[in-house]
Amino acid sequence: MAHDSRAVEVSAPAGPLLALILLAACGGTPQAALPPVPARDYADAGVPFQKDEIVPSAAFTDFTALTAAEVEAFLAHDPYTGASFLATYQSNGVAFSDAVANVASRYRINPIVLLVAVEATLGLVADTVLPQPAPMVDYLFGCGCAVPTDTTTCAASAAGLDIQLACYASTLRSSLDQIAISGATPGGWGPGVAATSLDAISVTPVDDSTAALYAYDPVVGTGRSGNSLFASIWSEYTTALTYSAPQGTSTGATAQVGDPCLASSDCAIASAICATGPQYQGGMCTAKCAGSCPGSDSFCASFSQGGFCLALCNPTDPASCRAAYACSYVAPSGAPSGTAPQYVCTPR
Repeated sequence: MAHDSRAVEVSAPAGPLLALILLAACGGTPQAALPPVPARDYADAGVPFQKDEIVPSAAFTDFTALTAAEVEAFLAHDPYTGASFLATYQSNGVAFSDAVANVASRYRINPIVLLVAVEATLGLVADTVLPQPAPMVDYLFGCGCAVPTDTTTCAASAAGLDIQLACYASTLRSSLDQIAISGATPGGWGPGVAATSLDAISVTPVDDSTAALYAYDPVVGTGRSGNSLFASIWSEYTTALTYSAPQGTSTGATAQVGDPCLASSDCAIASAICATGPQYQGGMCTAKCAGSCPGSDSFCASFSQGGFCLALCNPTDPASCRAAYACSYVAPSGAPSGTAPQYVCTPR
């Protein structure tokens, strides 16, 4: 069950500039300055930093946390001077507040996470006017740039905060999808998986959201950099917004194995996974399995990453699978010896 991340038009970001700064420092080259954020961003808001859980999973994917109007209102009355230039800023004809809400909805990422990332990377939320050099804003996350710190290496098609936000959120969503499928990102970040950050600190993420943040920026930091800075700003913004993470799980899920989905919460099956990416058009509800799957219309199919539940189909009936999915003959996974392969709906 090969997996690709959601497609974007530009290359994925390599992580914020701080990871590059650390690597450069380790190589003996001059160390760049920390992000230009105000002191209150790393004041920790009185909340001790927990390196193994940056943002709880339920909060991380709460994509309806803020509407575009609420994002704009927050920027117009931010925790700093009270008026960020982003409140009225546009890129490619798209208002920044609309870009945040649209990207959050598309990739099922909390819009507050996006605001925190914008601030932690270049301090833009705290800025009252467009900082100079302006090109750094257009390529905030280094998407589409051969060298993230050099805008002369960036593709014109990647310019704009709206595009950069989509690229950043796509990278986070890709990590979440990879963790759902295989338990960890290709870089080895996953819930309950011990790993070492670039600043040589052992981290064992407690959830997929924290693992995704470390996959993007594998730096713990010291309160003024890396994920410790992210956590501090997250605490600051959620306090200012009086935001509380959703409790419990949705009871309105109805999608079964093989049905379309946008998030795992759409799937009414145990330990659900919503497989996404270019090959999973419309998303596909599935779950890891070992021999059996829920209901009589699904089968535990064998793939290189293990067993996954897929919908049964009729090879003589093209309509038995959704558009963009084919009826394929697949071997069982974890089933008793002698269990026959079955036809199931797989991505084309």
